[in-house]
Amino acid sequence: MTWVDFIRGLGDILIILVLAGAVAYVGDRVGHQVGRRRLTLFGIRPRYTSTIVAVGTGVVIAFVVTLVAIVASQQVKTAFFRLSTLSAQIASLQQREQQLEAKVTSGRLVFPTGQLIAPFRLIIQQSQSQQLREEDLKAFYLQVVRYINATYPSEGLRPYIIPRDIDNTLRAFLNDPNMQAELVQSNVMVTAVSDQNLFANDAFHFELTAVPDVRVLSRGQLVAQIDIPGNSGASIEIALRELYTHVVINAEYAHMPAYLATDVQPTELVPDYAHMQSMLGRSGLYYLTAYAADDVYPHVGVIPIAIVLVPQRGR
Repeated sequence: MTWVDFIRGLGDILIILVLAGAVAYVGDRVGHQVGRRRLTLFGIRPRYTSTIVAVGTGVVIAFVVTLVAIVASQQVKTAFFRLSTLSAQIASLQQREQQLEAKVTSGRLVFPTGQLIAPFRLIIQQSQSQQLREEDLKAFYLQVVRYINATYPSEGLRPYIIPRDIDNTLRAFLNDPNMQAELVQSNVMVTAVSDQNLFANDAFHFELTAVPDVRVLSRGQLVAQIDIPGNSGASIEIALRELYTHVVINAEYAHMPAYLATDVQPTELVPDYAHMQSMLGRSGLYYLTAYAADDVYPHVGVIPIAIVLVPQRGR
């Protein structure tokens, strides 16, 4: 329990005490006035009448306050009418949490979230009619399902089951305002990715994602660069790994989907690997630079780069 919860609870208790005192005071004053005037109710003695009126007044006030609280506060309404249901939901969620913790601790992770789960993609053309888009998307979806159910049960995942309302789901995916806005600007690439961590014995499920199929890197564009001091025992292998990391980060920043940006493919080393390592054995400062080897679009699926090692100018 946090200090905020403690103070809030203490405040609620004080409010209840004040209300209880106010109800008791008002009931007592009303009963006192009835007793002084020696009023009777149904022929009952005045002192008994004053007691009944005092109690009745307190009950009416408490009822009105409670009714106002129920109408004004969803939390109070829940506490009065849905507490058992809420407790059952909490117990269910706690059990689910324990199961997930056990799965994370001891389960075998087959697919992390956000990973490409099928090696193909769909390009929705700007020029296509809505009917053709729906047909292509449905065919792509079924192709993904066939691939999943033929590939991943051997890795411990249960087959994917097509939902009954899949046609409506796919149509809603195409009609999403973001999708429509993207299609005004460019073609759109659709891929299938894991929507959460999938562990062994989980039922397979996934989601479709859409990204504009626009150029994210231009041929010859500098993608990443690192400085390497010469004659310092630097390893070109380690330096290349660091360069690849920067390429991935900068490609994602340029709006290459994360699940594709990690596929960095060197197409050229200038000079070759052995000469790079030899250069680093000499003094001076060197620049290890990655350039886009070609125009890169999301549908390409990889980041082709040319890597060049040059000494600092003047050295």
